[in-house]
Amino acid sequence: MLHIQKIITETPTEFKINEITIPKLKRGQLNIYDSTQIKAVGVETFLNLICEKEPIQPPDLGFTDAEWDEMEKLLKED
Repeated sequence: MLHIQKIITETPTEFKINEITIPKLKRGQLNIYDSTQIKAVGVETFLNLICEKEPIQPPDLGFTDAEWDEMEKLLKED
């Protein structure tokens, strides 16, 4: 099996892996990636570049403790 070294370059909007361009993940938007590109660069390389490195924290929605308690109560009733 022939092993080809992966040369990775990065711009603000995309990654280039051996001349294969993969757009960066845009949070809050639908992101569609071509399976042929993923296969060409390798699944592990693709996931290491695209995926978040740390857990994504949900935004603070500004609810008070009483409001959270009321929502949890309503959910349990359903």
